Amino acid sequence: MSLEDWFNRRWYPKKGGGRALYLLTPLEILYRQLSERRRIRKARRPPLPLPVIVVGNITVGGAGKTPLVAELARWLKERGRNPGIVSRGYGGRARRYPYQVTAQSHPLECGDEPLMLHLISGVPVMVSPNRTEAARALIDYHQCDVILSDDGLQHYSLWRSLEICVVDGLRGLGNGHMLPCGPLREPQTRLRTVDIVVSSGEPDTCVRQQCGDLLDFPMTLEPSCWHQFNLDQTSTLRLPSGPEPGPCHGVAAIGNPRRFFRTLRQLGFRVMEQPFADHHQFSPQELHFDGKTPVIMTMKDAVKCRDFWQSHWWALEVRARLPDLFYQKVHRHLQLFSDDEK
Repeated sequence: MSLEDWFNRRWYPKKGGGRALYLLTPLEILYRQLSERRRIRKARRPPLPLPVIVVGNITVGGAGKTPLVAELARWLKERGRNPGIVSRGYGGRARRYPYQVTAQSHPLECGDEPLMLHLISGVPVMVSPNRTEAARALIDYHQCDVILSDDGLQHYSLWRSLEICVVDGLRGLGNGHMLPCGPLREPQTRLRTVDIVVSSGEPDTCVRQQCGDLLDFPMTLEPSCWHQFNLDQTSTLRLPSGPEPGPCHGVAAIGNPRRFFRTLRQLGFRVMEQPFADHHQFSPQELHFDGKTPVIMTMKDAVKCRDFWQSHWWALEVRARLPDLFYQKVHRHLQLFSDDEK
């Protein structure tokens, strides 16, 4: 069992709390104090001259925020806006920042999520540890009129006009404790200060009890299309259908691999689960199973494997679906921002 699995079993217990972590309570108190001090210190920051929508969560691990960013980018483009995406670029190390993501970028430079977002959305993506610097670069070089921040709810140096927090509908807020005793990066009360709380998946009973009336909108992640990389390794073939349902190796190096495996089973596959740590950098040897059974992975993982892509490998793109009321609220925000600017 990896250290990540050990913590997750205690952060997200099936019954009761993670007693083995009570010894870490002094560290949890210290983390809470440092987090609050950092939030207050960076509360005053100059606004940007355009709407900035931050999509994030208050827990460690995946909750579906990146698919939501991609969906917002599509929705904005369809309505004639010129959105751009900023990201920390976790897992990447560029020579200089801000770093503009292109189809030729390598995930070791920009990170896996920014490259995936650029390939599936087609909008400009800028990476920098300083997200304000990245946002200004998008304004200067691409004349973007809306900035989307993938993650960054806790990056308080970035001014924001709208905050969207995504909560995992199955795992919720875990045992309710902050790091390292639990998965929370900020206390549960933070949900009352954001503008929109989205539940990724229908919230189960425990999550409803945890979050109550704080959950505004449900979001589902639905299979959208299949991808295989072209010979140029910088573009993909979008295919309406993928491999025939049957045995497959499911590969996922995301915050919650079980969610992806569950999706594959719903499509009729008999999944041999191959979970890896979030943002894991793959080697060809790790994905050489039997050489013929389909290997199905997330788009986030596929961009890290395109240099050694095989013909029996497939990437499944998922798309976020939200109710019309969600988009109406975002639309009202953009209108009000424009009216205030006038």
